[in-house]
Amino acid sequence: MRKLLFLFIALLCVCHVSAQKRSQVQLTSSTEIKGVERNGVQFFRVINPVFVQEGSTLRADSSDYNQAGNAFDAFGHVVITQPDGTVIYSDLLNYDGNTRTAILTNNVRMVDKTSVLTTNHLTYKMANRIGTYIGGGKIENGKDILTSKNGYYFASTNDAYFRFDVVVNTPDALINTDTLKYNTNSKVAYFYGPTTINGKNANKASRLYTENGRYNTMTDQAWFGKKNLYTEGSKSLKGDSLFYDGKAGMGKAVNNITFLDTVQKVILKGNQGIYRRADESALVTRNAYVVMEVEKDSASVDSIYMTADTLMTKMIYKKDLIPANPEELKSDEEIEEDPEGAIVEDGGIAIPKRLAPPPAPPKQEPEVKVSKRDRKRKKEQDQASKAERPLEDTQPAGVSMAVTDSTNVLDTTETRLATDSITPATDSLSKKVAGSRGSLTQGASADTTGKKATFNPQDTVKTRIINAYHKVKIFKSDLQSRSDSTFYSYADSIIRCYNNPIIWTQGTQLTADTIFLQMKNQKLDNMLLQNNGLIVSAEGDSSRFNQVKGKVLTGLFKDSKLESMFVDGNAESIYYTLEDSVYTGFNRSLSSRMKLEFADSKLKRVVLVRKPEGKYYPIEKAPKDMEILEGFIWKPKDRPKSKEEIIPALQPQKSPAASGKTPSKPQQPSKAVTRR
Repeated sequence: MRKLLFLFIALLCVCHVSAQKRSQVQLTSSTEIKGVERNGVQFFRVINPVFVQEGSTLRADSSDYNQAGNAFDAFGHVVITQPDGTVIYSDLLNYDGNTRTAILTNNVRMVDKTSVLTTNHLTYKMANRIGTYIGGGKIENGKDILTSKNGYYFASTNDAYFRFDVVVNTPDALINTDTLKYNTNSKVAYFYGPTTINGKNANKASRLYTENGRYNTMTDQAWFGKKNLYTEGSKSLKGDSLFYDGKAGMGKAVNNITFLDTVQKVILKGNQGIYRRADESALVTRNAYVVMEVEKDSASVDSIYMTADTLMTKMIYKKDLIPANPEELKSDEEIEEDPEGAIVEDGGIAIPKRLAPPPAPPKQEPEVKVSKRDRKRKKEQDQASKAERPLEDTQPAGVSMAVTDSTNVLDTTETRLATDSITPATDSLSKKVAGSRGSLTQGASADTTGKKATFNPQDTVKTRIINAYHKVKIFKSDLQSRSDSTFYSYADSIIRCYNNPIIWTQGTQLTADTIFLQMKNQKLDNMLLQNNGLIVSAEGDSSRFNQVKGKVLTGLFKDSKLESMFVDGNAESIYYTLEDSVYTGFNRSLSSRMKLEFADSKLKRVVLVRKPEGKYYPIEKAPKDMEILEGFIWKPKDRPKSKEEIIPALQPQKSPAASGKTPSKPQQPSKAVTRR
């Protein structure tokens, strides 16, 4: 009995405290009041009422006031004013004083110190100052306008949450998302679903996509953390983590980044990158590599993979591009005579230094003294006439043209050194050689005085370049390369390899001080090895090396495969002869020009052009010091074997079974063993 009495007293105390906390709506003024009964409930019809509760004032044209229920309905020009200065307007109001909940309908506007909320239906809890709309609404915060289907506004923290069809319109961007949080004080928007940010004004071509991140509408800075992608025209940048500064025009990406240019057909990948809008540049580091598409043939596409410690690509004006200025491929008649090489007489088969009768000595003319001024004037006239000479005058008449000196042919599959003259070639081959010379200097101007050439008369025309720095490796299905640095320009489509470059193709290694690779119509077209060019190949016996050396080496491709090479300037060669798959000796020769012909991924023929000299050494009498040309290099271990080898990111993920690790088996319950 005492327990029941104690429980009853406690219940009365709780009810008393609750009654004290629940405040009554006070009607402080009106112009007219009359009693009305509806459905057995009595209330007051009040004209121009003013209600007060907990410091908030509620006004309207009229109201039905239920004093007993501590609630009322208000009609026309409803105005709610809160102590913090927040004002809410509407046409209709249903207010419950017990919960201090206001349901406002039609032409609703909530105005606070930082923003204006507009909707047609708003539920506002005055106790905690939380507003909710579900039929569409808009928040204007300075120059930022936010619209959505559903919205939740927390006036105490100035946070607003938006759901479904969310649009944020700022002076610098237009944002579309599914879920958004926005703070009206900091003006920072937070994204929690698929979101796109489209730039305006100077950034109108830019577009950002993410599924998680934030955006500062005042500074135009964005941070993204899930499925991020930045695009601008034909270019795009993506990564696991992305930062973008719209005002500075700069973006950063971290981990699994990709820079793509669909027009130039170039892809840069790595784990850290920076993009700048001003010059449309991208700097990629940490496992950086670039992919360029080339046509393998008319029916298939191949790719060139290039990796380096640092990759950088940007747009520059064509007029600012320094031309490659490679050596021109001359005709056979234009090849100058090189100093005669010494031939050691040791019983080998010696090639005569002159197979044709020497020309008659020129007739001696009486010596005429020429002044220094006249010699200088004559030199200037000769240079001017040479510069004005038409390009067609210097085109080679044909690779296989007949020359005054006999031309020697070396066939790597035969045992003898042939001395057959070169037969006249077809016009098609002649045109290909001439075209390659033109393509190497195309866009680079014939002026080799060191001045910058003008590629295009329009100074506003831009082109994309790619720079690769340190430990550069290139892999293509039929060509691989290593160098310290590489430069590529889309204006002339030349890949320039610097600092000890090495190229491997079709079982052959090529080295030089500088190597140029040029593409035409997305195919490898020609190659140039400048200064100390060396070609080395080993077939079968790795201790026997066929070698070709010269000042300038020019290679021609057909369907992206090396077809022929021209070696100019002190051209030297060492080629072994075979009989029944056995090495019988080697030819060591010297010429002003050599031509190498390739087929079936092998060197098939060597042609000596202009003043050939040489000697054949039987294998048993060959001096060791004659088997290697000066500057010989052979580095087969440095040759990239696959794109996966130079790019770890392309390596397939190994399964536990492939890695040799046997997955642990679930333990079986032990069985009792019965001894007999």
